[in-house]
Amino acid sequence: MVRQQALLNETVLRVGSLELDLMDRTAKRDDRKIDLRPREFQLLKYMMQRSDKLLTREILLKEVWNYKFVPETNLVDVHMGRVRRKVDGSNEAPMIRNVRGVGFVLCAAPLPGGSPSNPVERSANPSVADNSPRLLDGISP
Repeated sequence: MVRQQALLNETVLRVGSLELDLMDRTAKRDDRKIDLRPREFQLLKYMMQRSDKLLTREILLKEVWNYKFVPETNLVDVHMGRVRRKVDGSNEAPMIRNVRGVGFVLCAAPLPGGSPSNPVERSANPSVADNSPRLLDGISP
């Protein structure tokens, strides 16, 4: 609860080299400015407030898009792809990671050897290890 209150009072969110200014509605990674559309800004803000947490497509649809139900759609994937291309530059370590079939994680710490493509590699990373959707019911913002 205290952490959530602190997050509500912050005007600049930081995760590693990524910075999001909530007042100016600007984003940058190191010194590189990132141009975000309004929904991309909301998505990145939500992820930065919950960095290192696995966020399912269902949670993102409900919390970022305010859906009351979960339709069969690739809406989250399309927006996440756009945000990832903007946040993760070609010569930068990826910060937004896909956990295949489950959701996404935003983390500052780079994975050794790049982004994992199979569950065995993912399980070696504690930020995404053994996170199943059933564990997310207890996560509070």
